[in-house]
Amino acid sequence: MNWKRIGQAVSFRNIGAIYVWVLIIIIFSAISPHNFMTATSVSQVVNSNSIAALAALAILLPLVTGIYDVSIGGNISLSSVTCGFLLINTSLPTGVVVLITLCVGIAIGLVNTVVCVTLRIPSLIGTLAVSGIADALSVALSGNQTISNPRVAGSFGTQFSAASWGGFTIPVLFVLFLVVVLDLVLKQTATGRYGYAVGFDENVARLAGVRSAATQTGALVVSGVIGSFTGVVLTAHVASATPGSGDAFLLPAFAAVFLGATQFKAKRFNAAGTAIAVFMLGTGQYGLIIAGAPTWTPNVFQGVALIAAIGLTQLGSSPSRRRLRRGVALTRSSAPPDATPEAPAEAGVAS
Repeated sequence: MNWKRIGQAVSFRNIGAIYVWVLIIIIFSAISPHNFMTATSVSQVVNSNSIAALAALAILLPLVTGIYDVSIGGNISLSSVTCGFLLINTSLPTGVVVLITLCVGIAIGLVNTVVCVTLRIPSLIGTLAVSGIADALSVALSGNQTISNPRVAGSFGTQFSAASWGGFTIPVLFVLFLVVVLDLVLKQTATGRYGYAVGFDENVARLAGVRSAATQTGALVVSGVIGSFTGVVLTAHVASATPGSGDAFLLPAFAAVFLGATQFKAKRFNAAGTAIAVFMLGTGQYGLIIAGAPTWTPNVFQGVALIAAIGLTQLGSSPSRRRLRRGVALTRSSAPPDATPEAPAEAGVAS
């Protein structure tokens, strides 16, 4: 038995969020022993944060490739309103409504591609503009009114939100499915390795033959689809569609992804770490509410967690970036004019 590897696997540096999660549970169990540490609390925390987890997983792939996709809020809003509008104003089957809604996500992903990949506009600015456009379209489509109808709250709500197994609703299953698929793609496929390489250093990846534009395009389109599906689930969950409703998920999503990047995979964005971070943050917020803290404290908790996560990620990734750049500089200075450096074997967190 390799005790050294076991020690590294369970070290705070590798799974610190899990230890923090346990600490949060211990603290709030001591503060509210009769209200916090119950089976109902567990299911409520997991169920109520499943949509936030879907939103966080939606922005994961663009971040892997070095793109900050802040259009997720507008995407969720427009998709939710589109779904609600079609359910109420057409007789289309539910499956067709969902497929049309997913096309909204594809369109947003392609627009983000044109803005960030083709035009080379900084992603933070470009996707923010796209989010504003999507929010405006959701207002126009809904007439700036909440869309609600018995069809939205009926079988549609049951299929995509209310159905439960063992106290956990179906969005939790969606989260588990996405975590497994995304982690398999990122860890076990060449596509995942190319994504990390592009996010770590796009120029080096391109010199090594990686099609960075295609990699980023795929990440943005998949992000758009997951974001639009999140809008569908949100509509089913609240039995209505409200313009701008997706904007509230932006900060929790980024906080979770960056905090998740400090887990498991040496400062690399990963799906399992992201999911754990979502539910850890959700546990803290739920504990604050149960403890009777002011209503504004959960937002402060999220903001502090995001700052801390980014700080830890940057501190952890900087040395490896410097080593890679020194190696690339040496490679370029010593290689023949027609030679190209190899792609990095391990890519770090994109910044």
